[in-house]
Amino acid sequence: MKKSVFILLLLALSTSSFSGSFVQAEGQQLASNASVKLTLSQAQLWARSNSFSLKEAQQTIERNRINLKNAGKNLDFIPAGAGNGEEDAASSSAWKGYASSTVSYLESKKQIELAQDQTDYTTMKDYYDVLLADNKVKSSEDALSLALLEEKTAEAKANRGKISPGEQSTIIQTRLEAEKNVEIAKSALQKALEVLNTQMGQPQGTVYELVDRPAYRKMDNTNLDTLVTRAISASPSVWRQEEAVKLAKMEVKYYTWNSGTDDYEIKQIDVDSAEGGLKNTKDQLAESLKSLYFNLQQNDEQYEQMQSNLQNAIKVLDISRKKRERGFATGTEVATNQLKVKQIERNKDELIIQMTMLQHALNKPWSV
Repeated sequence: MKKSVFILLLLALSTSSFSGSFVQAEGQQLASNASVKLTLSQAQLWARSNSFSLKEAQQTIERNRINLKNAGKNLDFIPAGAGNGEEDAASSSAWKGYASSTVSYLESKKQIELAQDQTDYTTMKDYYDVLLADNKVKSSEDALSLALLEEKTAEAKANRGKISPGEQSTIIQTRLEAEKNVEIAKSALQKALEVLNTQMGQPQGTVYELVDRPAYRKMDNTNLDTLVTRAISASPSVWRQEEAVKLAKMEVKYYTWNSGTDDYEIKQIDVDSAEGGLKNTKDQLAESLKSLYFNLQQNDEQYEQMQSNLQNAIKVLDISRKKRERGFATGTEVATNQLKVKQIERNKDELIIQMTMLQHALNKPWSV
């Protein structure tokens, strides 16, 4: 069901007419102007180049590298354990400062990876939001086409006295609401396009052809516990908390008595606090993954149901077309059934995008 989606970033529709000739002319204009095929990977590359958080993370790495180098100059000897007095305290402090600077430097390197993952996820969401908004425009235009057909049919019936003025007025109001919905959908599409361009650092008004529409991929049979273990092992937040535990334990190991520092008991409390924070971080990550996992399972079941609904809708459409050929069904009935088929297909597209985002979040929960 993959289709290239032609999208014009500046929408300038000034008429409420949606005749076939207008749609054809508009399509030809988009086809001639859409000179840039935009893949998701290209959008993410542009977004990385434009990311302030990535630039800031690069600067932090350099700053922490200098701090680490300077901390190394202050080392005298590696303390063997707890000391006594100001001299031992100074040596231990220099060593602990070096260890802390090492952690900061390694953390800043991990921050680069984290910023990249978060930028990629945000760009993916913005990219797919454009596709979703474009689907809404198509659905609203289809609904308008049906409303126009129903209004035309109602007008013919009214001329023959087969419907009341009130019934005709209701049908006209439906068409007016359908026109309004088209304009709302187009406005939402334009906003989504602007957000994507801002994320990528590209000029507003650029014309793109978004070519990466995600395909359905059945949920992996990976065990939930395996997913949790894998995510905890790779999580930057867990790593940071583990390092906090190590530093807290170092404060206890190299505690210097009679040096005017915090009480020994406070240092031990700091260890307990850091270990509690580590456990809490792991528990929260596990709960988050469980929620994502079960949501994805439900979406998988929903997709199967949509497949069944689509097949049934196609059968109903085929029957109505055959009835129409024999004069037993109206054009409005066929158009209504055709709209139902298109809507289910677009609902499937939207569900696939949602599942793709969930699968990404399941593999890299820290990116969300």
